[in-house]
Amino acid sequence: MQIDRFTKACLLAIVILLSILFVKPMFEVRDSHAAKTIKYLVIPIPGGTEPMQQTLDKYGADGWELVALEEAMGNHFIFRK
Repeated sequence: MQIDRFTKACLLAIVILLSILFVKPMFEVRDSHAAKTIKYLVIPIPGGTEPMQQTLDKYGADGWELVALEEAMGNHFIFRK
């Protein structure tokens, strides 16, 4: 059975279009759904280990992440969200 030129051209066009549909998403730049801004919060460190842990637990439960302990200008927790 012999395939004519028209059938070969149609099959080739189908293969090319399908390959474009498959390869195109690999090179597209997608928007990020990350937060556009980062909030920082500076809290004085309370004295003692119990109040310090309670402060960490309180802000951690609210979604704040401890990023630093600042000691140069007094003792402070620095959180970010």
